[in-house]
Amino acid sequence: MSSEPRWALRFEGVTKTYRERAAGSTYRSARAELAGRRGAQLGQRANTTGNATAPSRQALADVSFEVAAGEAFAVIGPNGAGKSTALRIAARVTAPTAGVVRVRGRVGALIEVGAGVHPELTGRENIWLYGAILGMSRREIAARFDDMVAFAELESSIDKVVKHYSSGMQLRLGFAIASGGSPDVLVVDEALAVGDARFQVRCLDRMAELVRRGTTLVYVSHDLASVQTACTRAALLVDGRIAHLGGATETVDAYLRWVDAQGGGSMPAPATGDGIARHVFAPGDEVVIRVPLPAHPSSDAAGEGQRRHPVTVGRPLTIALGIRDGHPWNVIGTSFTVPPGWHGHEVRCRILSLPLQSGVYQVWTSVDGDDTGGRWRQISTFRVEEPDARPRPLWLPAVSFDHAWELD
Repeated sequence: MSSEPRWALRFEGVTKTYRERAAGSTYRSARAELAGRRGAQLGQRANTTGNATAPSRQALADVSFEVAAGEAFAVIGPNGAGKSTALRIAARVTAPTAGVVRVRGRVGALIEVGAGVHPELTGRENIWLYGAILGMSRREIAARFDDMVAFAELESSIDKVVKHYSSGMQLRLGFAIASGGSPDVLVVDEALAVGDARFQVRCLDRMAELVRRGTTLVYVSHDLASVQTACTRAALLVDGRIAHLGGATETVDAYLRWVDAQGGGSMPAPATGDGIARHVFAPGDEVVIRVPLPAHPSSDAAGEGQRRHPVTVGRPLTIALGIRDGHPWNVIGTSFTVPPGWHGHEVRCRILSLPLQSGVYQVWTSVDGDDTGGRWRQISTFRVEEPDARPRPLWLPAVSFDHAWELD
């Protein structure tokens, strides 16, 4: 019997505290920061350059969990819960203040757009540089180079300096490098939301393929439906602590219950037909989704030098509404044109009979005519439950419809 551990990533009582920079102090050099980390690891007190009384912020507090080799694991929670900090520690970008983090094997990480790529180097140079940092040999990089470039769709731009890339091009390059080196552990943060829907599909497919081949996936996302689609287990972080740890579906449910207990917070709930806000519905329910319209400050309200809202008062707005089941496309959708003069008000979409089967869904909207340029943004999350029904396999269609079977 093999004595090797079955885990790929393990957090043991991990705490991370950030010390705020006091007024008038100077930033420490990278060399001093490294020296401080090494001293802390040896149990010594790091030199804080006389800034010991500066306020501190605890991002993680005594966090412990284990991710098995070949598992797809998610970290979810509200903004400021410590999710990105946990991923940065897992990717060895930063060190914990206390506790131990153990990672087995090569780590590929996409933590934010532009992370893992150097803006002053070309795309080609970045592949060679960060492939080497990931531990790939020159032969490995050369063998996989063309596949990385093709996946990133940068054949015509690979010799351009990365700082001239768009955010989408940087994302594609970063993900191609992180996932193209056959990492043992792939760490992916919310950055994928920047990509277009087609590239998101390709990223999800690539992550699923790597997991099938034995790669461990650690995934952070506010898109709870995609978490349920891509992952088998999840941890819910609240205020830097683990509030729930278990299967992806039950952890998502725990998060939605927490959101309901907080009164909705940044994730407002849809409403029933009689106006009661909630996150849980049944197939066939009447559901009301509220979409706030952008305000347009009048010339009297806009102070000198204040940027005016780019929406034109006399121009109609086109509202698009979509519901997704974890994939970056809408399973159902509709649109509505708002006549001029309704800026700052609210438009409501009333779904008379919810045509969805059991699962977790995200509500997305875009407004053609506001300062987002018509980009899609997530505005809500809800869950559909069928009494006494088995959980719906994620490969089955989400939309249900009135029908009857007959045998003639």
